[in-house]
Amino acid sequence: MYTVPSTQTTSSSQSVISAQTAVPAQNETEILAEGVSAVEFQGGTDIARDHAIDDALRKAVEQGVGTFINSETQVNNFQLISDNIYSKTSGYVSSYRIIDEGENAGLYRVVIRAIVKIDNIENDLAAIGILLAEQGRPRIMVVVKELDSMSELSNMNSLMGSIMFETMILDHFRQQGFPVVDAATVAGILERDQLKLILEGDDATATLIGLEAGAEIVIAGTAMHSQESRIIAGSPREIHEYQVSTRAINTRTGSVLAGSAMTVTLPFSESQARSQAADSTSSELASAILSGWIQGENTTVIVATNADFDKVQALRSELRLKIRGVLDVIARDFTGTRATLEVISETATSQVIDELTSGELNVNFQVTGMSGNRIEIRFTD
Repeated sequence: MYTVPSTQTTSSSQSVISAQTAVPAQNETEILAEGVSAVEFQGGTDIARDHAIDDALRKAVEQGVGTFINSETQVNNFQLISDNIYSKTSGYVSSYRIIDEGENAGLYRVVIRAIVKIDNIENDLAAIGILLAEQGRPRIMVVVKELDSMSELSNMNSLMGSIMFETMILDHFRQQGFPVVDAATVAGILERDQLKLILEGDDATATLIGLEAGAEIVIAGTAMHSQESRIIAGSPREIHEYQVSTRAINTRTGSVLAGSAMTVTLPFSESQARSQAADSTSSELASAILSGWIQGENTTVIVATNADFDKVQALRSELRLKIRGVLDVIARDFTGTRATLEVISETATSQVIDELTSGELNVNFQVTGMSGNRIEIRFTD
């Protein structure tokens, strides 16, 4: 993943970079990388240039992470370290500059000098913004209700208007740059029985409501509040405790992206305890979601109509063989003439879709719809 300095301006979908990169600091390394894109299949020079820059940035991150891994192997007497170290290392470009570019023989090539940073991304808002863009800017919807006891689930009337805790979580994601679904939209479509099911842990209902609200991620769960009097330093004090259990659900696949369970206890102030619990929960969920994206496994959903077994198998084979970064293609559903495939890839969903629609696959189909990481196609004869 890469970031650009906030002082930059954009002349196209790609940022214009300053004349020189910053000096590498601790946990940073300078990398020279080249990116390439085919002009014909990208629809023009400008788009091909953007994709070539993206390609160079991805290669810079791969090389940069490899540099740090190689350094660690030397420290450890050149012993071989397992490849799974990649899954524990976050890498993104903190700055870069283009040192050469041009079109030749139908290809647009860009050479960049980039500074790759190995560190946590959670507090880097520029990097988060670009990472969100690579994921199709998924919208966050929050359904987290504050309870004094689980018996309140039998009286959903009072919970329908309880939005304080979930608003705090929503604000946290908004401040990090995530697009969000406002509480009023959720309240307008969420029925009492659906809310009860979601709070009880029904991910299928959460997925259904999320899709209806236009959200790609649903944060769902409960915040159990309790208080008791304790003697502290010889004086009675009111102690407030929040037990929070939440999960982040990918509405595109129905899978759980992240989970969080924590207890926050503070004396004196219920509002401070609530605020700390909401902030800690939000930070943990956001960190897990971002880390999952950085590790490079993305899911692209292909919904195909006019399908039969041979067409689906041919498409799966072509995707594995001809699209860079594809790890697996899973047939999730095949009913009648409709099939749903999940493409698991190391590259961003946007790149998978670009290559899928490039015309290079030996499978005939038309694109009938596209949204986020989901593309709808119709096989043609």
